[in-house]
Amino acid sequence: MGRTDGSDAPLDRVLPPGQHWRSEPELMHYGPVPRVRPERWAFTVGGATADGVEHAFQWTDLAGLEVHEVVADMHCATRWSALDQRWSGPRASDVLELAPPAPDVHQVLVFAEFGYAANLEVDDLLSPRTLLATHLDGEPLAHERGAPMRLIVPHLYTWKGPKWLRGWNYLADGSPELGFWEQRGYHRHGDAWRQERYAYQEEGARPGEPNN
Repeated sequence: MGRTDGSDAPLDRVLPPGQHWRSEPELMHYGPVPRVRPERWAFTVGGATADGVEHAFQWTDLAGLEVHEVVADMHCATRWSALDQRWSGPRASDVLELAPPAPDVHQVLVFAEFGYAANLEVDDLLSPRTLLATHLDGEPLAHERGAPMRLIVPHLYTWKGPKWLRGWNYLADGSPELGFWEQRGYHRHGDAWRQERYAYQEEGARPGEPNN
């Protein structure tokens, strides 16, 4: 039987180091909750694309992709974890197939409403468990949970999966572009199982100093 006091994960489950269990994800986001307007919504893939062209997709384009379901834990860098969240939506890899990066591209800047952005690796988007989630527990996302679409990357901390997702830009190697929290000293990768919270942990950074 699992613990129910919120102090730890169920006894038969393993969480990343330093995390504690919550019964459901905490509501946390940067900026206000935007109005959902699918008729005005567009998803843009730009930057160093394979064909050098920026690609724009309407809601109907992405809604027509195959829907997948992933049951995954959420891990926040503030040290809470919520177990067994059931997400569904297209895979991010399906959008990469429609608008692939140039061959030498390994980094991505995903962006959302109100100027929010986060750094990821192309390999993170290619994971079959990375979703452009439109539903949670079989129901359309609530506005405050990121409707109409949010990015879910289960192995990374939650700040890497923006709510109200609007697209991504492929970055050339060595690009200095940083996301919202990365500009404030957080890790460019953010693997929860490696406790990659802060920029000073990155290779080449001096201990105790952000690698901006």
